[in-house]
Amino acid sequence: GHTFEIDFQGSTDSIRARTYRLIDVTEGQEIFDLGRDLAGKGIGPVGSGLLPIIGTPETVEVDTTNTGFVSGPTDAVFAVRYSESLPINLKRPGFPEDITITFADAPLDTSRAAIGAPALPSNFRIETESGTQLDFRFRDVNDDRTLSASEEFIEVLLPEAEGSTRLRPTWRFTIDEDRSPSTVVPPGEGDVYRLVLNVPFGTEDLFRFSTAGQRVDDDLARQQFSSFEPYVVPNPYVASAAFEPERFAVSGRGVRRIEFRGIPSDATIKIFSLRGELVQELRHDGTTTGMVPWDLRSKDNLEIAPGLYLFHVDAGDLGEHVGKFAIIK
Repeated sequence: GHTFEIDFQGSTDSIRARTYRLIDVTEGQEIFDLGRDLAGKGIGPVGSGLLPIIGTPETVEVDTTNTGFVSGPTDAVFAVRYSESLPINLKRPGFPEDITITFADAPLDTSRAAIGAPALPSNFRIETESGTQLDFRFRDVNDDRTLSASEEFIEVLLPEAEGSTRLRPTWRFTIDEDRSPSTVVPPGEGDVYRLVLNVPFGTEDLFRFSTAGQRVDDDLARQQFSSFEPYVVPNPYVASAAFEPERFAVSGRGVRRIEFRGIPSDATIKIFSLRGELVQELRHDGTTTGMVPWDLRSKDNLEIAPGLYLFHVDAGDLGEHVGKFAIIK
């Protein structure tokens, strides 16, 4: 019945968090901080019986499954790579945000001038997911005002820091010659391209969840009891079982053991000889393990004889079951 939060800490200019903490919101208590396992290995700190397993990328990555043209007639395929002008995990205006390139048959924007790439009218515009229109450089070798030839590129420009007017290359788009036709249908009216990113967890991320107490679903328990009947392991029991406890520094035979499995909580197990004599009575301890062990000793604390035995499971409202097992010593 408690609500918990996991939040993240790191430097103000880094996208990826360095640590995480667990907070019990209901109690207003910080359970732990400085969790450092961000690789999903399950080796981080534990608190209030909870082990958060958190996996997040090392760096900003291109989501190759969801990146590409989402509409339009073009058959071009773009290759996209990060321009290493600044560290890829450096937080700055417009980064990391998904990007949309909208194409048309008439100019929508003008590129920035660069060496070997003068300012050109371009039949596309580039926007972030928040709607900010971005600057870019564009090399157009065939003068069709769109990205359609192998020697061409679009290079997205972003401010290098908050409040800075200096623009730095960020993403570079080219025609993927290995996946595009030899003669492509150039991107134009109706074509929309989306760059989708996988972004590591950072200081702005928060995960909230609530816990529910353990309970038994009576309807499901009744269904499972009728579908998966109780059974004995091993059956037959021949001399020993693999899970019997080993004795330490003591010679001789250790404790014998078989297990009744698929047993509902609080069920009673009665074990009978073939002559109908009650040999032992066991009771499930109420946990959800579904298993009741037996040391092969009678209610009079005597070792039972080899032979065939019957067992009766009384699970109350869930029903009853009768089975058999053999003991061979």
